[in-house]
Parts: sequence; structure tokens; C-alpha cells
Amino acid sequence: MGNDVETLTLPSSGTLQIDVHLTAQVNISAMVARRKVNSFLALHVGNLLLAGEPTMTLANRIVWRVPVDVTTPGYGRRGQVGQVDVDIENGQLLIDEASVTLIRQNAQHLVASPAS
Repeated sequence: MGNDVETLTLPSSGTLQIDVHLTAQVNISAMVARRKVNSFLALHVGNLLLAGEPTMTLANRIVWRVPVDVTTPGYGRRGQVGQVDVDIENGQLLIDEASVTLIRQNAQHLVASPAS
């Protein structure tokens, strides 16, 4: 997404002031965002992936950031393998093919490792 707040390089000392003003209409709830991601994952990525608990995040716009976990029979949730951002105003999933590929690769790697 570019210029995410969490990727800022912050000074190790001194004064830091960040002023941000964004306005957005929250038309998509966290529950709806999670459902949209679960549906997308099942249809386009893999059936052993589940959306986690969304958090509202400031990126280029305000989004629900939804973690993606891989599950396996007998073990349940194995761990997070990616994330999908959902626009809070229009519900658009902000994910590209490169991110889908990365989620698949991370899931395959995690499933191949011994369960802890």
C-alpha cells in the first residue's frame, strides 16, 4: 500500500510530532470485512485459510487490516501467513496477485514445518 504508518523511520531520541487528519465514512464493519476476506480466501487462494480479527489501520486510506491464518486438520490455526486490507468506506479488498502468491507460499511453508 505504500507509506504505511508502521513503516515510518522514527528518530531514536528528540521530539517527534505527527499530525494526521483523515475523514472516512465507516460503511464496512470489522465483521463484514472479515467475512469478505474469508470468502475471497476460499474462492481464490485456498480452503485452509481463515481471516483473523481485523484492526483498523491508517495506510494510504483507512482500512480494516485482516490477518490471514493457515489451519490444518487436527491442529487448528497454525499461524499467520499474510494479511488483507479492506477499505472501510467501500469494502474493496486491497490485495494484488503478488500478495496472493506470498500468502500461498507462506501457508505452504508453515504447513510443511512440524507442528509445535
